Amino acid sequence: MSTQWIAFALRYFFLIGEQLKFKRYKNNPILKPEDFGKWDVGAVFNCGATVTEDGNVVMLYRAVPSGYRKADSGKGYINYVSSIGCAVSRDGYSFSIDEKAVITPQEEWDRYGCEDPRITRFTDKGKETYLLTYTALSSPAFSGKGDRVALAATEDFKTYIRRGVIIPGIKDKDAVFFPERINGKIALLHRIPPDIQIVYFEDMEEVGKADGNFWSQYSESKEDHTILKRKYKWESKKIGAGPPPVKTEEGWLLIYHGVDKDNVYRAGVVLLDLEDPSRVIARSSLPILEPEEDYEKIGDVNNVVFPEGAVVLDDTLFVYYGAADKVCALATAKVHDILDFLKGFR
Repeated sequence: MSTQWIAFALRYFFLIGEQLKFKRYKNNPILKPEDFGKWDVGAVFNCGATVTEDGNVVMLYRAVPSGYRKADSGKGYINYVSSIGCAVSRDGYSFSIDEKAVITPQEEWDRYGCEDPRITRFTDKGKETYLLTYTALSSPAFSGKGDRVALAATEDFKTYIRRGVIIPGIKDKDAVFFPERINGKIALLHRIPPDIQIVYFEDMEEVGKADGNFWSQYSESKEDHTILKRKYKWESKKIGAGPPPVKTEEGWLLIYHGVDKDNVYRAGVVLLDLEDPSRVIARSSLPILEPEEDYEKIGDVNNVVFPEGAVVLDDTLFVYYGAADKVCALATAKVHDILDFLKGFR
């Protein structure tokens, strides 16, 4: 038996037998439409999360009122306009729901929906701000047009400053800030299909003022800015960043999603260099989470797990994800176990 074959067999056993999968919360889904009372909700999913200074876990989620219907074409839904709501937890498992949207469509650039929020607890010069990136729709959902990255900021999750579209003129999604400056610059991950890019800014003022000319030039040279490309069969169609990168001693831990040719959404994990996030230290070849439970396999869009929120509580990574575009769910793993698992891919 060759040394190479033994090494392959050991890795295969390690992948299958040890820390490949995150552990789903036994009471999943953690948020579902029937949990809402006064606020009419037909679907609640794709949830960002963060830990506040007082130790609360705050979740911002995408909510769609009931009354939408399947399009005659069979692709997507009609009367499908999303808003963003808020829920709070002391333990990361049980959430109290604020039954009123905190971000709603108000402008031409988001008139058809505010979708897929991600929250970065951003620290700069000793000040903390919660940066909320989300997808703003200027065209009907499922049209494939008008998807833009928008930004809002808050310090208390009560008052939000809407800063509008920050990547104009380009179909773009899955944007998330790093929680601190990297080499003195503000770093943003985003996805001009089908791969993941990074862009740097001098300050938040520049984030909001980068115009169409900047982004047009950027798009033309997007290969120079691409840090993660599709690599495996389960992510062959497209990939996108999930929650904000989590800083560890060994690198930035990034949970991301991948979509295959059959439109099945799965979650993967990668470790990026702390000083140069374009350098991949380790990347799992197999997904860490994929549709297995009924609430992940059957919904408004079947076979979807879509991670957007991640917090660390007592060395446990809590990953909050949308399931089948219908409910919010939770899966966990020890941070040190994830890092140990990724050592097999260095």
